[in-house]
Amino acid sequence: MKHSTILNFTEFYRFGNPFETEAVIINKEEFLYDDNSKLMYFDIYNEGESTFLKYKMNENDYIFGLGENLGSLNKRGRKYRMYATDDPNHTPEKEALYGSHPFIIVDGKEKFGLLIDYPGEIIFDIGYENINEIKIEIKSKDFELYIFDEEDKNEIIKEYLTLTGKPFVPPKWAWGYQQCRWSYPDEKTIKDIANKFRSKGIPCDAIYMDIDYMENYKVFTIDRKKFPEFEKMVKDLKEEGFNLVPIIDPGVKIEKEYSIYEEGVKQNYFCKNKDGNDFVTAVWPGLTHFPDFLNNETRNWWGKKYGIFTDLGIYSFWNDMNEPAIFYTLRSFNNVVKAAENMKNDVNMGINAFLAKDKMLAMSNSREDYKSFYHIDDSGNKINHDDVHNLYGFNMTRATVQGFDKLIPDYRYFLLSRSSYTGHHRYATIWTGDNHSWWEHMLVHIRMIQSLNLSGFFYTGADVGGFGCNSNPELVIRWMQLGAFTPLYRNHAALGTRNQEPWSFDSKTEDILTDIIKLRYAFLPYSYSEYMKSVEDLTPFIRPLFLEFDNDRVKQIEDQYMYGESLMVAPIYTPNSRGRYVHLPEDKWLVWIASNYSNRSMKVLQNGDYYIEADLKEIPVFIRENHMIVLSEPTKYVGEKNIEKIILTGLITDKGSYTYYEDDGVTNEYKKGNYAEISVNVSKKEGEYEVEAEIDTSEDYIPLLKEIKLEIYDEFGNRFNQTLSLK
Repeated sequence: MKHSTILNFTEFYRFGNPFETEAVIINKEEFLYDDNSKLMYFDIYNEGESTFLKYKMNENDYIFGLGENLGSLNKRGRKYRMYATDDPNHTPEKEALYGSHPFIIVDGKEKFGLLIDYPGEIIFDIGYENINEIKIEIKSKDFELYIFDEEDKNEIIKEYLTLTGKPFVPPKWAWGYQQCRWSYPDEKTIKDIANKFRSKGIPCDAIYMDIDYMENYKVFTIDRKKFPEFEKMVKDLKEEGFNLVPIIDPGVKIEKEYSIYEEGVKQNYFCKNKDGNDFVTAVWPGLTHFPDFLNNETRNWWGKKYGIFTDLGIYSFWNDMNEPAIFYTLRSFNNVVKAAENMKNDVNMGINAFLAKDKMLAMSNSREDYKSFYHIDDSGNKINHDDVHNLYGFNMTRATVQGFDKLIPDYRYFLLSRSSYTGHHRYATIWTGDNHSWWEHMLVHIRMIQSLNLSGFFYTGADVGGFGCNSNPELVIRWMQLGAFTPLYRNHAALGTRNQEPWSFDSKTEDILTDIIKLRYAFLPYSYSEYMKSVEDLTPFIRPLFLEFDNDRVKQIEDQYMYGESLMVAPIYTPNSRGRYVHLPEDKWLVWIASNYSNRSMKVLQNGDYYIEADLKEIPVFIRENHMIVLSEPTKYVGEKNIEKIILTGLITDKGSYTYYEDDGVTNEYKKGNYAEISVNVSKKEGEYEVEAEIDTSEDYIPLLKEIKLEIYDEFGNRFNQTLSLK
């Protein structure tokens, strides 16, 4: 073991000869190593090829983190497996999902953070076998480990993000509503969807293109029978304020005269089997090869292929199936065929049919198949895929971004990925995968976005309304209310399920959903300002209450969260409910039972526990004492009009301030300092309010904001109005 102290309070340990994942961005080789140090907090030992870490928990310890995983926000009592898995059935017993984010925070008698940088399988047993013990199995003797020896959880997260990079900043339109379905299969359908949004006056910024836009599911192709005027469609939709988001899958169809396949074979860009031949598997197109994204030349080749879209002005993509998903290989397929043949004339056909069914189910995403193919790294080393499995989606994303660096270097892109690894958050975002239209999955949504924010994925969300199964009006309404206060706001449904577009139910439901979406757009200046501040400060945008309020009670609250610094959200996520219990910690709160942008009737509550009534069309939101939020008039899409007027509202009992952030929302100019910050300070003295405003901007950026309307409440619920002109 080698050891060094790095950054402010991080203890860095290197075991054996680990694979360089590039999850961490600092140059670790600059530090000197001490081979005689003892590992902090954990006992460590080896069994076979595995390394085990053990930590004795106190009965009252809380364990947070692990990013994309099922279970509670507090991870105690379960086993979690870091092994990227394509599993569309997110039932409570599942140990793994699509990503690997092995970062935890221990909050109890001892307080510290832990990051394990290892791209293969890691198993976290957090009080499962032994109720008061963390037992971590790393399936190797070669890995790197970071212990954040600091009691302040916010400081641990900042140090973690200093190691792994600032979160991804999408274009501003990504805060708008996004409509998706598997599938809108042709040009006419997409145009009809777009026309309905505009004719009905329902805001929308993006329409997704799932796998059916491709020619026989071949990546980087367009089916010209379904999309005869694709270029014109893209142009027309762009003029109407819509961003198209095509899906991109890594599997390359094995087909002669298909250029992607031919180039990949010729240049040795595909993963290999044990004999050195291109590995054959099957996904949507049938038999396919997987690009070897571990290799930089392959990444450069793949990234350039996005040019067929960027040349048309499409800068938004959805990388899917990149765990990578395997439907079957010839090995697993032949096993099923053999099992079926064995059933012929079998007196025990019943049980053999049952066993054959299990073999059929086991065809997909077999561990044996993952162990049967290889990567060739930049140094020519042959590496078994299973040892670096969790990097596949991460490196596909890196390939995409390497392409963008050349194709659209001055512009922001939107990139959604299904699989991910630690550090992925600095390149792109993820969503929580194939959920279902179940009320239970709303709570999963609430918990998981909090855990993902702790791991650096600030801009994230779930499929609103649920992807699998049939939804219903009440569920979609409540889920759309939740989604309105999560960064990624995408309604997505699966093939064969009930439609979930805002007009898909009855007229009353359509009216409610329209108001919810407009409310989302009214909050856009707040959401965007808070997000940009969160990225700069390395502070989660979706904040579990325990990051803001220091008491044991809030550590147990998993269904409320801070949305930025000023706003607490408490969604209703149970059927037939017209309210919910809410805990208001520490401060006074300004309560808004929000149904639409225009109705801003608010009241003041002291801290404590309340049953808050909220009709089906209403969502409870809470503004913290001496904090403010900012609103604007909703638009049809982000950028339809300049935001020249905003409303600043909040509860000020002493003094408070708000900084409104503005940039062009499209380019990377903000990285050069080309943006504006308009700060408004409000103080209460002898029952009167004093207001000051200050503009901080670069010489090259001219603010668009012209007017601020203040709606300030005192502790008795009285409202003070004032308008500031910035001309």
